[in-house]
Amino acid sequence: MRVLPKTLIAAAVFGVAAAAQAAPQVVQVTGTASVTNVAAAADGFVPTNGTQWDTNSAFWTGAGALTFKLDQAYRLSALSLTADWNDFYRFSVSTDGVNFAQLVTVTGYADQPAGVNVGWGQVTMPVSFAPTQLAYQYVRLQSLAGDGSYSVGEVSFSGTAAPVPEPSTLAFMAAGLGVVGFVARRRRA
Repeated sequence: MRVLPKTLIAAAVFGVAAAAQAAPQVVQVTGTASVTNVAAAADGFVPTNGTQWDTNSAFWTGAGALTFKLDQAYRLSALSLTADWNDFYRFSVSTDGVNFAQLVTVTGYADQPAGVNVGWGQVTMPVSFAPTQLAYQYVRLQSLAGDGSYSVGEVSFSGTAAPVPEPSTLAFMAAGLGVVGFVARRRRA
């Protein structure tokens, strides 16, 4: 009887701890009132480097922000931003879409890949960072500084899906814990 409870617990814990290795999918993009063509920021079309700043992109002047809702919560580890080369953008993350925490700041001045030297228009900037401790479902992009005319041609994210146990896994874990409780109770009797 000793092996069975340990096996059940190990299998249940392993099943709950396994995470899906899927790419985060943006299911909704919203923008502040000043943003034109919001959907272009996550439509799957990546403008080539040097494309005019307001072509095939979400664009605005002055303060503005885009909020991306992902298909589920992810522990994010990288992003790719195609945006106007001479502006600064801050990415923040949230579990609930209300309270955001700063993740990373990106600028075309400093974050262009090696060998790419875009001095006008949009540029694609891949950015890696330490995986987030929490799993987030919302990402906000805010314009911080630059020439006052901002654009985002495309944003994509990389990360690991937060583990979501299947109902059968939860039932298996409950059964295992029940057996452990039964064995412990028999030992006391």
